[in-house]
Amino acid sequence: MGQDAAFQSNRTIALSMAIGTGGLAFFAIIPIVMGSLVTAGRIDAQQLGWVATGSTIFSAAGMILGLKWLKRSQDRWIVVLSGAIVAIGNVVAWFMPNFALIFLACSVAGVAQGVLVAVVALSIGFAANPARLSGIFLAVSVPPPLLMAYFLPAVLMPRFGNGAGFASVALVGAICSICALFIRDDFAKEMHEVVEPIRWSPWNIAALAGVLLGTAGFGAAWTYVDLLGGGLGLTPQRIGLALSAAIVGQFVISSMVAMIGWRLPMLKTLLVVSAFQIAIAMMLQTAGTPLMFTLLLSAFGSLWQGSTPYATGLLAALDDSRRLAALTLPLQLVGLALGPLVASTVASTHVFYVLLIAAGFYGMTLLAYMFVLFDHKYSDTISFKSLEADPTGHFEPLGTEAAE
Repeated sequence: MGQDAAFQSNRTIALSMAIGTGGLAFFAIIPIVMGSLVTAGRIDAQQLGWVATGSTIFSAAGMILGLKWLKRSQDRWIVVLSGAIVAIGNVVAWFMPNFALIFLACSVAGVAQGVLVAVVALSIGFAANPARLSGIFLAVSVPPPLLMAYFLPAVLMPRFGNGAGFASVALVGAICSICALFIRDDFAKEMHEVVEPIRWSPWNIAALAGVLLGTAGFGAAWTYVDLLGGGLGLTPQRIGLALSAAIVGQFVISSMVAMIGWRLPMLKTLLVVSAFQIAIAMMLQTAGTPLMFTLLLSAFGSLWQGSTPYATGLLAALDDSRRLAALTLPLQLVGLALGPLVASTVASTHVFYVLLIAAGFYGMTLLAYMFVLFDHKYSDTISFKSLEADPTGHFEPLGTEAAE
């Protein structure tokens, strides 16, 4: 089922991308923002994992709620309120006196961040060409967190203190609120067609597990980058530079996948990426020089980002209803919560143990994708170009009808 024409104006799409970028920016700089709480002595390494988990899992819940709530243009006030909650929640989180209140503030802000991400997810899913708009969004969403990853540890935190990270995220939330005020088009296109249900099988369940476990492996290491770099004797400026390089790498690899990478076989590519991620996680433990740390971290972040379109394409190919592909982003958010949660159990003992956790998650990811090889109906020669996922699947993944 295709779209007859774009139902949103270019202005609304641009505003949606700005709001979605704001919602996702926090996750790119989470090592810096959350790491500042440890540096300031507000929480310990284990509690860092819990706070990151709470923020991320509630973001996933917020996204699901946003996809359900946001329909008509008057719903923009929900987005305005969500941006305000992100702003207030992050300011409050920094001034909270103990771990429990910090966790609560970050979790509430996380729900609001999820709603912001839902705005762009709706625009992409109902677009005339969802794949193209998704690629554009991946590209334009990189510069803001890239600038924040560099300037926070290099300029803003040395001058204004560790709270500058939370203040920056709060400012982003306020900007998202302002952007939402100018939205005039509906968030979702009214649909009346009955949507084909998901066709479950052991192989598409394994593919879903691969998405979840792979993202958990990434999140386990990414959340603790600030502490890992410090354990290797790197300065905050060096760590910020490494994060910036990793984000640039994510932009580059996303662009390469959009231009030529879609020609690669999806399942085989995911198997290779999983194997490489295991090796990189192990090598990060001994990355003694700033250059090596930057190169390995860039490879680690880039391979995770670059593998996402392959995972989405694999899910679309394994399920005739094409609705499994819609579960990629929610599963990734759950994975970004699960990874830090598990890593937090060992972080306080020895921070480098989180890399063993990351490698273990990617080992299970490799096994999950290897299981998909037993699906004789699946052909790994299918390219992204031949996949046109049902747009309605992006917002009602578990329902039976697109319209109430």
